[in-house]
Formats: sequence, structure tokens, C-alpha cells
Amino acid sequence: MRINTFLDLCSGIGGGRLGLEQAGLKSIGYSDTSKLAVRTYTLMHDIRDEPYYYNLKKIKTEKLPPYDMLIAGFPCQTFSVIGRKEGFSDDRGQIIFHLARILEETQPKCFLLENVKGLVTHDKGNTIKTIINELNRAGYDVVYKVLTSLEYGVPQMRQRVYFVGIRKDFGKDIEDFKWPEPVAKPPLSDFLINDNVATPERLEILSYYLMNSTNNGKYTVDDIKEMEGKIIDTRMNDLRIYEGRCPTLRAQRDGLLYVKDHTIYQLTGYEALLLQGFPKKYADRVKNEVSDRHLLMQAGNAMTVNVIKLLGQSIIEFLEDNDEPILC
Repeated sequence: MRINTFLDLCSGIGGGRLGLEQAGLKSIGYSDTSKLAVRTYTLMHDIRDEPYYYNLKKIKTEKLPPYDMLIAGFPCQTFSVIGRKEGFSDDRGQIIFHLARILEETQPKCFLLENVKGLVTHDKGNTIKTIINELNRAGYDVVYKVLTSLEYGVPQMRQRVYFVGIRKDFGKDIEDFKWPEPVAKPPLSDFLINDNVATPERLEILSYYLMNSTNNGKYTVDDIKEMEGKIIDTRMNDLRIYEGRCPTLRAQRDGLLYVKDHTIYQLTGYEALLLQGFPKKYADRVKNEVSDRHLLMQAGNAMTVNVIKLLGQSIIEFLEDNDEPILC
């Protein structure tokens, strides 16, 4: 059974799109309500003659062309372990029901959904049960698993839960789906390539941070400058230091620091895109067109390209593995 096309919903800046394109598929349209993210998306990707559907809640499915796969990184703020965990009581948590409606009414062959790992344990597991039930009701068998980007070609400790759904009428045993095998982690130094030296203001903030009640007496700014090759994460009051890997990129973050040649640098949006698997030629298209602040935020919200590519390939292989042809 061949898969050729996909519909890109909650598209962000197109990490999911690019991953599926690298797996050999073609987009038939995209949807996101963030004007800033859509601008970056259109700068990065070739969207000529491709429809933009804006708000997926308003999509009239009878107007969609046929497509084979739906992909969406549906809003995660309400399920995040660092959020307030409203879940379905927050309107953003309702997007999954609109995705289920679109799936039920259009019946693509499969889907791939992504969310934060906190979704798995949210409301003692009741949230994920509700989501699986909705997707089952739409006509799909579903499996899910938490994967970390660190194991799939980028040195970023990003953990996300991925849902793979296959139409029930195909008669495939979803439990036979093979998740992609881990691949080698490239050196972090390959991704930290800009010369964005930390400003005096940023170093002053760091110095003040190092004197808070949690960190006072542990390190000075000069001590940090001796931590060659390490990433410094000043999250809340908790100073975290990483070597050979980057913590999860997040949309709301003051900015990561790293040390090279005894100098403290600020992670740029360009580097964040690379850490999400975007090739340099894609990052180059937006480097001077989108502010660094917005690129950092958008990269934090994006899907990791490498992970989506491998998942796309696994889904394609799973559906093509048939003893007898299926008419669909």
C-alpha cells in the first residue's frame, strides 16, 4: 500500500513537514494560527500552489483533496509537566477532538501525532485514554511511545510522545508496528557554530543569577568560562550544566549559554533550528528574515525533523508490508 501525500496540521515552522518530505512524501496543505510561525514556514518551504487552511477548527473536510497521512503536533501547553496541567478544561486541549473529526471525515490511511511526554501521565492516565478512545472511534488502531531526539541524530534531550494510527479496515495488527531504531548522536560542537558572544547585560544577569539562594557560592562567571564545551541552562533558580548534549529547547526560555574558547556564548535561533534537525540551507533562508528571539521560540515549539523522518519511514514500511494488495 503506497503512501504519497500528507496534510500538515498545527504545522508550526514545518519540522513535521520536512521530516515527511525527507521520507519521500509530499504535502497537500498546511494549517496553523500563528502568523509569525506561518511566515517562517513560507520562507523555509516551497508552498507554491499549496493551500493554507489557517484554523483547523474551521476546516470543511469536504473541500480537502484526498491525502494519505495526517500529521500534527497538537498544542501541548495544557499537558506539559511545567504548565498548569488544565488539559481538557483549557480550549487549547480541545484541538485533539477537531483532529479526530478531520480523521473521521476524511479517512486518510494513517496519522502521526506528537505531544509532550507529560501527556502520558496527565490526570493519572485518563487524558491519554480519552485521546486513544477518540482516535479509535474515528476508525484507527493506535500505538504511542515516548522517544527522545537525542537517540535520533541530534544532540538534544527532547522527549515527546508520538502516536501512530492506522485505519482499522486495513486489517493490520498495530502491535506489529516497529518503532525506529536509535542512531548515532553527532557531536554537539557541530551545532554550536555562531559567534553570538554573550552581551555584557546577559553576563550581568548570569552573575546575579549565580548569587541567588540556590546557587550562591557554587560558581562565578569566571568559573563558567572554564567549562569548555558545556551548555549552561539557567532555568528558574536551578542551574544545570550539560556536556555533549543540549537540554530540551522550549518556546519560553531566557536563552541557553555555552562555553567555547573560554568565552560565553548565547545560543541563537539559527543554532536552535540545527538542533531540531533543520539543515543549514533551511536555517539560512530565515536567518536574516526572522528575529533571533522568534526563531528561538519557534524552534522550541517545532518537531524534530530527524525523528519525524524516521517515524515516517517506519510507517511507510509498515503499510507497504502486505502479503496481498488492499484496495483503498
